[in-house]
Amino acid sequence: MSDIKEAEINHQAANVAVPTTSETVIVTSPKLTLPFHTCRTIVLAWGQLTTGTGTTAVTPRIRRGTTNGDPLVGEANAEQVKVAAGNTEPFFICVSEALEGKESVQYCFTLTQTGATADGTCVQAAILTLIL
Repeated sequence: MSDIKEAEINHQAANVAVPTTSETVIVTSPKLTLPFHTCRTIVLAWGQLTTGTGTTAVTPRIRRGTTNGDPLVGEANAEQVKVAAGNTEPFFICVSEALEGKESVQYCFTLTQTGATADGTCVQAAILTLIL
């Protein structure tokens, strides 16, 4: 079993509007310095989203970087909403990747609504990054 070399957590400081069907950055991890030339990262993120009118699914993503245009880590799988649109429910994601030749790394957690005709609101979220 690998030892954890670095661990950082960050949480959302204020509500984040999630415009209709746009991929929106919810929370960003602190920048972590990689202790070795080759490392493995594990990123866990969670957010409570009050979905917008018409929302049928939500896609949580982790991206390496701080914007919705940075590289996707893992997969982007839409999750069907479990309650009526306009209600609040949690969305989780956990990804892992091997990194080589980087000095530092930072991740962001994003959410995208499907079918939304009104904005949603992420009311709380957190991201945890572990370096092994």
